[in-house]
Amino acid sequence: MIGTMQAYPQSALSRIKAALGHQPVFPVPRAELWLGSELFQRAGLTDTVPNHFRLAEQLGQDMVCLPVTSDPAHVPDLGYRYFEIDDLAHVTRHGDGFVAVVVDGPFQALVNQKGLMEVLMDWVRQRQDLVAAYAAIHAQTIELIKRCMASGVHGVVIADDLSADRGPLISPGDIETLCGAFYLEAIQTIHSAGGTALIHCCGDIHPLVPLYKKWNIDGLAAVQHRTNDLVALKKTWGSPLVIMAGIDAELLDTDSPIASALTSFERLVGDLAPEGGLIIGSACGLYRGDFLPRIKSLYHHVDGIVRFFRK
Repeated sequence: MIGTMQAYPQSALSRIKAALGHQPVFPVPRAELWLGSELFQRAGLTDTVPNHFRLAEQLGQDMVCLPVTSDPAHVPDLGYRYFEIDDLAHVTRHGDGFVAVVVDGPFQALVNQKGLMEVLMDWVRQRQDLVAAYAAIHAQTIELIKRCMASGVHGVVIADDLSADRGPLISPGDIETLCGAFYLEAIQTIHSAGGTALIHCCGDIHPLVPLYKKWNIDGLAAVQHRTNDLVALKKTWGSPLVIMAGIDAELLDTDSPIASALTSFERLVGDLAPEGGLIIGSACGLYRGDFLPRIKSLYHHVDGIVRFFRK
């Protein structure tokens, strides 16, 4: 029941840990996978590790997420900065929040290097070569995750766009064949170090749910409500699930979101916040400067929704 939600005025870290433990928390915790360089400029900051903590504090976010790579030459320019492992030295000393790294999965890394269409064509025409290339990135990514966990971060978000709006880019069976061994090893590595493992994927993830459960992930990050109906998804999951999402791109595109999108958002918060495991964040990342006042407004709106239902 919504009335059982507990107020957690203490540290941001304890609030995120409560949410990860599927406890209802008020105010609902906030986090973002990607903070764009243009957003930092709008806030009068440069895009550095310490300023990620400063901006998170300004926005009232309880988690700091840092995109990290071991291969700077092959990361795309998406409007936000990738950090290297050396940038994480003493990273948890910058604030009292939960710190996660965002690591591209091997499939995403291949797409970054070769382009999506070439990867899909290689899967059909040169499968052996693609599997070998994937295996090499698999090993590099596991090593990166190990080093990230050794730096003291609290969790890892693996970003791997295996789906589009109409479903997986290749069949779930093929995804298991190509990616399953990596995910089992990656998530075991994170859990063995005491960390939390979340997965980000764009598009319709329903066909991937059995794989995600098999891989033993802790939750979903920056997944689209409009495409997936996160309320229904959580009900059919069958076991506790953390969802770090809720704010679809259409809510950030204008100063006054369309009424239907806002109503859907309100219902999501009203349904999921009382159950615990909800961390409010966007599905698209905050990469534009004009998102800064809009995200503040949406965060404020979330608090109002939950106050209403707690009465």
